[in-house]
Amino acid sequence: MHQPLVFLESFDSTRATANDREHHPNRAQAQTEALLYLLLGHSLAVNNTYGMDSVSVLELVDALLSTRSEALNRGKDRTARARLARARPVLVSWFGADNLLSACAGQFLRVEPGAKFRLSGWAPIDDDHEARKELATVLTRNQGDPRQLPDSPAWLGRDYPKLAERFDILLRLAEYSGRRDAGYASGAAHVQLGDYLDHFTGLENRTVEELARRRHCPGDIALRIRQEISCRQGLVDLGKRGWAHDLVANSSPDDLRNHEQIREFVDTLYNAVLADSAGAQAGFMSSVPRVDARDELKQVNALALETIRSRRGLVPAQLGPQRAEAAIPTVSGVFTAAETLPGLPVSALRQLFTTYWELIADHDRWPSWQDSCVRLNALLEETTRQRTQTVELPNRPPGGSPVTSRLREAWAGHLAVLQGLLPDTLRADDGALVLAARHGGTDYAQLLQMEDLAPDVRANALAVGEHLTGLATAVAE
Repeated sequence: MHQPLVFLESFDSTRATANDREHHPNRAQAQTEALLYLLLGHSLAVNNTYGMDSVSVLELVDALLSTRSEALNRGKDRTARARLARARPVLVSWFGADNLLSACAGQFLRVEPGAKFRLSGWAPIDDDHEARKELATVLTRNQGDPRQLPDSPAWLGRDYPKLAERFDILLRLAEYSGRRDAGYASGAAHVQLGDYLDHFTGLENRTVEELARRRHCPGDIALRIRQEISCRQGLVDLGKRGWAHDLVANSSPDDLRNHEQIREFVDTLYNAVLADSAGAQAGFMSSVPRVDARDELKQVNALALETIRSRRGLVPAQLGPQRAEAAIPTVSGVFTAAETLPGLPVSALRQLFTTYWELIADHDRWPSWQDSCVRLNALLEETTRQRTQTVELPNRPPGGSPVTSRLREAWAGHLAVLQGLLPDTLRADDGALVLAARHGGTDYAQLLQMEDLAPDVRANALAVGEHLTGLATAVAE
């Protein structure tokens, strides 16, 4: 059965800004976003970069595959077991190689100055070229064939036990990617990072300020980011995001805050490129959770999303009052401390994945959930086409449309279905789908709604996000 493919920016764990990355809220953000999109009937796009190097993704893969194995072991009904085995919550892609492990090996081998693949999930061996080379050799021992997986090297378990665990999860992901309809080779993105940055730096001041205004970003921040990027043209390779991470790593205390904003802007554009390459119909593009009182990263993330829309022709150059509906995101989201949304049931993340598999295995609940998912996602796709036409037809009259009305009805209907099926797991009322989970001893909540976010909700959130469509389509030069 066709399930729309969504790319989650929160899978990019290199964005985490706290010193203690083991307990950074980005880890919980990625998994709660993933759970909500699974409950909306989507498959999650995982490319070789994040499948290998994102701690958030490796944790997610471990939880998903382990709880499915447990569900299969508990299940006695043949039909339910077959449904569990056929489910594809994750679709794995790889670029420039024959399979996932070969692509990952290539990333381990990229150590040349200026082109080095900086390891995040494998940070302890980032500068150990021999260790990287040996892992690449192990991964390609059988040409990366997912049917002939290698053993983890003994030295890895002895010297880096946490990395050995991640290596084993990567092998399990590779085995999964070799199953029917679970993995595929991806292509080049239609719009590259350099294209987005060239577009942004080429805009006039008033246009940059308009992009910022639409998405709640102060104009002075937007203009400063454009100036900082413009002055580096010709000095660094803007088409590779490593320059923005180097900028932060080498910042003085006085410049750090501004440089983190540039990194957030570049990272969001880069993740749109990855979503495009993976062929994802949509991306949920969210800011990195703040770990202090600053809101700028949320504002900069939103600015980057409007830049993506502008470059891809998803919003007109100048947005008059009658055009406002074209810029409203289909779905908006909030990641926050669970205590700000009292009354939510809170579960351990692993238990939530168990609940997901139990829903798939349940003969009574599964049909109504699937029917609702199909209806909702068909209307999401139809609304995407309509919004594109709205931009292309400037004289189109303002106001709602039958498709938009049906989408809102389908959203409300799906929330009602989920509330009825999973009353002890989530809350689905007042137009919002909310789920709370415990991670690292802290309770977090993720909310999705079919409306833009109110200013006070946006201000109080740890992170915000938007459902962005049309990322994998060709665009005019």
